[in-house]
Amino acid sequence: MKKSVLIIGGDSGLGKSISSKLIKQNMDVISTTRKKNVKNKISLDFKNVVSNFPKLKRNLKDKKFDYVLFTAAITTNNKEVKNKNCTFGNLQLNDFVKLMEVNCFSNLKIFEFLNKLKFLKKNSVIIFFSSLAGSITNRGKLKHNKPFGNLFYRLSKASLNCGVKNLSYDFKKEYTIISLHPGYVKTISGGKNADFTVSYATDKILSTIKKIKKSDSGNFIDLNGKKIKW
Repeated sequence: MKKSVLIIGGDSGLGKSISSKLIKQNMDVISTTRKKNVKNKISLDFKNVVSNFPKLKRNLKDKKFDYVLFTAAITTNNKEVKNKNCTFGNLQLNDFVKLMEVNCFSNLKIFEFLNKLKFLKKNSVIIFFSSLAGSITNRGKLKHNKPFGNLFYRLSKASLNCGVKNLSYDFKKEYTIISLHPGYVKTISGGKNADFTVSYATDKILSTIKKIKKSDSGNFIDLNGKKIKW
């Protein structure tokens, strides 16, 4: 039987690449997009994600997913957010709310929706794509770290990580829930000077996901499966 996969944010970058490769591997893949009227994708607007749930319910019908990948995120490079407003000295609430809404709240709320309406199989693997920027322990210890910088982005990912850690405890008998740092990837937000190509990162991530065990639930890992300190 085909494995069923739901990708939240599968219309660009890593989400799109992962979706394409899983389809080629004969998996049953459903992806969401923030755009309207995209063929074979479900429109899901993160600006008011709850209002999208009736439509999402209709589209998913009687699906039961083995995997859910939450790849949707925005950074301070996104046109909807001003980087200067996320830096200490000029902090603005509106930009903080935008980052928290997409990177943390919406992803957690969608998981809540999927669980409540029983769209998840027993022992489903739930992967929230986070970032090393959300590691509190590692802040200031990495070569590229500099004082000040995108504080709000870091807060949004640290909050997501906190949510993942709590949910992995709450649902330890039902699901395997992981926080994954995909690396610095050459996407639109990552830029051309990033460490990994989208194709390389995708292959590494998929290889790692296939090796995930129930005992891994609650871990924060990189694309190779190595544990990251929270």
